[in-house]
Amino acid sequence: MTSQRSKFLSLCPAEPFRIFFPLATLLGISGVSLWPLFFSGVHPFYPGPMHARLMIEGFLAGFVIGFLGTAMPRLLSAPPLRRAELWTLLTLYLLTAGLHIGHQSRAGDLSFIALMLCFGGCMIARVRHRAELPPPGFALVAFGYLSGLLGPVLWLCGVQGWVSGNVMMFGAMLLNQGFVLFPLLGIGTFLLPRFLRLRDLRTMTEERKASPGWWLRAAFSCATGLALLGSFWLEASDPATPAAAWLRAIAASAYLAAMIPFHRQALPPRTASLAAQTALLALVAGLIFPLFWPGQRVAGLHIVFLGGFSLITFTVATRVVLGHSGNEALFETRLPSLQIATLLLLAGALLRVVGDFSVERPHWLSAASYSWMLAAGVWGFAVLPKVRIADSSGDASCSVRAELQESPP
Repeated sequence: MTSQRSKFLSLCPAEPFRIFFPLATLLGISGVSLWPLFFSGVHPFYPGPMHARLMIEGFLAGFVIGFLGTAMPRLLSAPPLRRAELWTLLTLYLLTAGLHIGHQSRAGDLSFIALMLCFGGCMIARVRHRAELPPPGFALVAFGYLSGLLGPVLWLCGVQGWVSGNVMMFGAMLLNQGFVLFPLLGIGTFLLPRFLRLRDLRTMTEERKASPGWWLRAAFSCATGLALLGSFWLEASDPATPAAAWLRAIAASAYLAAMIPFHRQALPPRTASLAAQTALLALVAGLIFPLFWPGQRVAGLHIVFLGGFSLITFTVATRVVLGHSGNEALFETRLPSLQIATLLLLAGALLRVVGDFSVERPHWLSAASYSWMLAAGVWGFAVLPKVRIADSSGDASCSVRAELQESPP
């Protein structure tokens, strides 16, 4: 038992997803469970702020750190995380979650800022020693990192009265939306074409070189990031303006349409590819939602969070876990757990939206919460045990280098 634990812990510095993905899933279930506990009278405090922080700084942050901590060194051909770096990140991550659970939201945000600074330092050290370029879409990952760092800073400054309410709300939007939206677009437009084999070998290889095409796509990614930042500022300055929703929906939709060549799809759809495409459609639908129901922005956000962020998170995490445990072939199969999770997440998004239009809101919100928790439970039960399995080939099959050596069928 001790040797198995030691072997598992020895894998975690180079592949931090093995420890962050399970913890993030548990924190996500904890954060969502607050609503039915509150409506049933078990949890005496209104759970809105704690729920938001556990989902952003707990659930989604854990998957972001686990994925990028594993993928970025490989993408850059740089050294993996050191053991001390991993345990520092893990300590700050658990401290952040514990403080929010203990109703110490300001201290929790400060801990999260420290976590972002530490994680950024780890990644910058790898960028400085890189042997290859990251994909051009990863410019948006940088936007996401800055959103996760500056968002809580601006929010806390607003709480202290040091900045205006508009700046404070801008910080809240950076943390609650930009921190995940930016990397989702950047990572999604990199991974989904590989799921679907939408690009040929030459194109995938050129994406890693400092060619005119790389710089053009990187510039487009930066322009998209600036447009999305502008939409957040517009909404923070005037929540009633429809320009913010229009700009955000157009920028995200145009970026996805330009960066993912769906018209080249020739392979029959698989569970994972369908789940990823469904997540992107839900993301766009949630961004468009306020254009038709401007008074229901929160409902639209939950389409983004449940159908978009959550579903793409579980889909990408499935790829990572299977690829790094020697089970990559399973990614080509039906994946019943991901199918069930997809249906439950979509059902949860629908229930959550109906709740905002219904006088029986508590019942609908509780049902949506149960649907999300069941989706996470089904997915976690089927996928997460494999984080303890090392890839017997000794080389993670989902690394970019391995994928660039594969020819499309």
